[in-house]
Amino acid sequence: MTHPSVSIIVCAYNAEQSISETLDSLLAQTVNALEILVVDDASTDGTAEIVRGYQKRDARVRMVTHDQNRGLAHGRRTGVDHATNELLTFIDADDIAMPNMVQRLLETLQSDDQILGVSSYRIYFDDNRNLGVQKVGPTTRDEYLKLYNGQKLIFLSYPNLVRKSDVLAVGGYRTDVMPNNDGIRYEDFCEDLDLWCRMSDLSIDGRYFITLPEPLSRYRKPAGSMSTKNVRIMQDKMRWIKDCLRRRRAGEPERSFASFLKGRTPWERFSDRRADAAAGFYKHAGFAYAQRKYPALAWYLLLTGLTSPKLIRQKAATQRTK
Repeated sequence: MTHPSVSIIVCAYNAEQSISETLDSLLAQTVNALEILVVDDASTDGTAEIVRGYQKRDARVRMVTHDQNRGLAHGRRTGVDHATNELLTFIDADDIAMPNMVQRLLETLQSDDQILGVSSYRIYFDDNRNLGVQKVGPTTRDEYLKLYNGQKLIFLSYPNLVRKSDVLAVGGYRTDVMPNNDGIRYEDFCEDLDLWCRMSDLSIDGRYFITLPEPLSRYRKPAGSMSTKNVRIMQDKMRWIKDCLRRRRAGEPERSFASFLKGRTPWERFSDRRADAAAGFYKHAGFAYAQRKYPALAWYLLLTGLTSPKLIRQKAATQRTK
């Protein structure tokens, strides 16, 4: 099987501690027809200098630099705009690709013209050990179509391989979600979920997303990422994405994020906050697990289950710890 060229987009900000390991894993891919495009989001450490060193050694590495820090959604959008190939995949600057990551994604995408995009499971880890296997995404066409027909959110994970033309057809990554004076980058929350759900509109012609049930990357999950301070924003953003999806499918215009939040009824707000609390408890459980604090893990899982049994069922279905 011949492999077309792929652009791997790596968004980086102050990643000098991890970017070399990430780039080494990408340069070691079993597929050589690659462009590795690093989007440096105005790093203030040695990230850009490290990437320039790789550029000198390997022509497959290229870098685009923001003149000021703009955040993840802008970084991904810049990557899409500057990618020279039709096929795109994304990986963060502190993640590690398995040697066959691109090959497996390509083989799957090329096996069926109806495949809209392909993702895979991934191993998540901290600096000391593997924490588990993240199992997210439909692994069969029928499973995906059940989600699509039920107007469900389409959760995938990175890496995923998609076509640039499809990404652009639905508007790409949104960068103007809700301008504000508080410095909150709402566009950086669930920016990938928003894109995948808009891309799922293309399934009207029978196209589908599929996930390979095998880990093709290692996803770094440091303890600090377990912070619960942004849970409410993430949850509200997901609710808005679902509202947008249902409105598009009904032929109605989307509401702005601000209008959506303003339109929530008192009962909906109460239910939202209960769900937010459950999500926060679950993140605390993840932090306790990473710290090997097992009594705290049991306590937070209990609180999660009492607050939202549905969330526990969902997480049990999508994750397997080691």
